[in-house]
Amino acid sequence: MKLVSKFALALSLVAVSAAPAAFAQSDEKPKKEKKGKEAAAPKRNYSKPFIAAYLPVLNLLSKSKDAAAAKAEFPKVIAAIGNDDDRYEAGILAINIGAPLKDLAFQEQGIDLLIASATTPADLKREYTFRKGAIGYEGKRFADAEKYMIDAYNLGHRDNNIEFLISNAMSQQGKDADAVAWISKAIAASKAAGAVNKTYVVRAAILSAKAKNYAAAANFYKDLISAENNPDYWHDALAFFDRSRDFNPEETLDIMRLMRATDGIRFQQEYAAYLDSLSYIGVRYPAEAVSLLDEGFAKGLISRNNVTFSERYNEAKARLTEDTRTLAGTIAPAKASPKGMLATLTGDSFFSHKDYKTAKELYESALNKAPVLDKDGDDQTDRTRFRLAMSKTMLGDYAGAKADFAMITGANRKAIAEFWLMFIDHREKAAATPAAATPAT
Repeated sequence: MKLVSKFALALSLVAVSAAPAAFAQSDEKPKKEKKGKEAAAPKRNYSKPFIAAYLPVLNLLSKSKDAAAAKAEFPKVIAAIGNDDDRYEAGILAINIGAPLKDLAFQEQGIDLLIASATTPADLKREYTFRKGAIGYEGKRFADAEKYMIDAYNLGHRDNNIEFLISNAMSQQGKDADAVAWISKAIAASKAAGAVNKTYVVRAAILSAKAKNYAAAANFYKDLISAENNPDYWHDALAFFDRSRDFNPEETLDIMRLMRATDGIRFQQEYAAYLDSLSYIGVRYPAEAVSLLDEGFAKGLISRNNVTFSERYNEAKARLTEDTRTLAGTIAPAKASPKGMLATLTGDSFFSHKDYKTAKELYESALNKAPVLDKDGDDQTDRTRFRLAMSKTMLGDYAGAKADFAMITGANRKAIAEFWLMFIDHREKAAATPAAATPAT
C-alpha cells in the first residue's frame, strides 16, 4: 500500500531524535549529569572497551561527516558492547549513521539494538518497535511486521493506523480470521475518533468473506448502510447476507425484493436467483418477472440474447395477460375463505403487481384467521405478517411496518427484517429532507 510505503520510508530514513551520550561530541569520557530542577537524563554506565571503540566512530560521523567510514568501522563498536547501556548507545549511533546513507538495513540493525537493550527508555522502545514492524512490512516480511507491530501496540502505540496495518500483515499470511479481529479494532478506533472509516469496514467485510464468515461480512456492511444509503453497499450487504444462512425460496424472494428496491442488483446471477425465487413452483408472479426482466434489459445488466432470460421472459409475458384479467376476481373468495392461507397467496399476487393497498388488505384478512396454515399444515403466519409489513413499507406506513416487523418470530425472517427496517429508516430520512432522492421501487 502506498500509505504504508511512504510511512515506512519516512520513519526509517530519519536520524533518531534522541541525542547520543553526554560524551558524543568530544573525545572526553562521559561526565555525570548535573542535577537541576528538571529531571536529569538517566545515568549511563558504559564499559571502557565500548567507549574506546565508540568515540572514533562517532567522530567520523559527527566531525568528519563521513557516514560511510563510520559504517565501515561500526563492527568494532558492536564487538565492544559489554552491557545494555553500551547496546543502547550503539543502537542510536547505527540509526544516525544509516540516515544520511539511506541504508535501511543498517538502521534496522540499530533498531534491533535499541529493542534488545533493557535501558532503552520506554517511549523510545515503543516507537522503534513500531519502526521495526514498519520496515518489515515495507520489505514484505509480514510475520516480522505482525510481531513487532503487535509488540508496539502492547507497549501503547496507537498512531499510524497500527491496527489496520497489523490486520493487513496477518491477511498477507492467510490469517484472515485474525485479520478480521484487528480490522475490527481499527474500526473501533475510527469510531472513537469521530467517524467510521469506510475503507476499514469494506476491508473487514472482504476479510470476513474470505474466512467464509458471511454473516460477519453482512454485519460490517450494516455500518455502511446506516451511514449512507448507497446502492453498492446494499448490494454487498444483501449478497453476503443471502450466503450467511439457509433461506427458503420465499425468504430469498424478500431479500431479492429489497435488493431491487434499493437499486442494488448488479449481476446476471442475481437476476437468475430472483427469477428462481419467483418461479420455484411454476411460473408464479408473472407481472413481477416481466417488470424485473424489463428493468434488467433496460439497464444492460442482462441481455435478451441470453436464451434463459429470453425464454423465461416470453413464458412470463404469456401468463401475464390472463393473470391480470383474473386477478380482481380472486379478492372476494380469498377474504371469504375460512382458511387464511388463501388470502395470503392472493395477497402475494397483488404484491407482485405492485398493488400494495390490496395486498395489505388481504394479508390483514389472513392474519385475522391466524394461525395461517399452508396445505401441509406448516405455519405461515410469520410470512404473512412479513409481507404485510413490506406492503405497509411500500405504502409509506412506516410506523405500521415497524410494528409488524417487530412481531416476527422466526430467526431467518427476524434477520431479514433488520435490513427492511434500515430501508425504512432511510425512507423516513428522505421524506424529512425533500431534496433527498429515494431508492427506486
